[in-house]
Amino acid sequence: MTRRRPTHPRGVIDAGLQSERTYLAWQRTALAFAGVGALLSYAAVSHGRALAIPGGLGLLVGALLFSQAQRRYRLTVATARSERALDRRMVAGVAAAATLLAVASLGTLLATA
Repeated sequence: MTRRRPTHPRGVIDAGLQSERTYLAWQRTALAFAGVGALLSYAAVSHGRALAIPGGLGLLVGALLFSQAQRRYRLTVATARSERALDRRMVAGVAAAATLLAVASLGTLLATA
């Protein structure tokens, strides 16, 4: 006996809740980038101007992510309703930006120590 997956009539899918959690996660990620950028910028004032570069990068990425979170939310809802695959480029870009910020911050901290 084979099990069938439950089918939902078109329009019944509740795409709002998962998309809402994803939207909140993008906002938290943006705030984390901005927080790290602000801490590095603050440290640049007392420990050397070299920390201002990764600090500015963190603030910039945080602002960009925060501004794109609402657009990503609407795209996620529309994609879930149309049953298409979601574009993963933004996730890859954020991962690359996080890696770049971590490496730049670490390199700058080691160079100034």
